[in-house]
Amino acid sequence: MLAYTASGWTQVIVAISIFAPVLVALVLTIWVLRGKKNDPDEQRLRRAQEEYRAHRDAAP
Repeated sequence: MLAYTASGWTQVIVAISIFAPVLVALVLTIWVLRGKKNDPDEQRLRRAQEEYRAHRDAAP
């Protein structure tokens, strides 16, 4: 019903041009940050931090 007029189509196109890039950026951000869990450097850093905490807590 919104797009029955030329101004309605303009509103639809403007809305898509605003929200589509935001949605794409959100999806890419989530994809990149979730991939961080599988990063070997990140896993090595996490393991080193856990070893440091274990060693620190075990010291008298």
